[in-house]
Amino acid sequence: MKNKKFIIICVIAIVTLIILFVPFVVHDYDDGGTKTYGSLTYKIVVWNVIIHPEGEDYQIYHKTNVYWFPNNLKSLDELWKIENLECDFVGITQ
Repeated sequence: MKNKKFIIICVIAIVTLIILFVPFVVHDYDDGGTKTYGSLTYKIVVWNVIIHPEGEDYQIYHKTNVYWFPNNLKSLDELWKIENLECDFVGITQ
């Protein structure tokens, strides 16, 4: 009887961890190839954005970031604003 309870608890714990941490593809964007992968606890954003600095040819911004809960619930536009602030893009528009 103890052995069955232990197995049931282990199975429930494993299933819960899988649900919380295994990522799935959320969306591919047409901004240069940005992809997002997410689970209930985090979001991985593979930034691949075409940016246009003033007076220059376009550049591609490429970076991979992990956003943990509660930031994983933000939209890609909100995360892009955070990314712009962290990288201090001056005069760059998407």
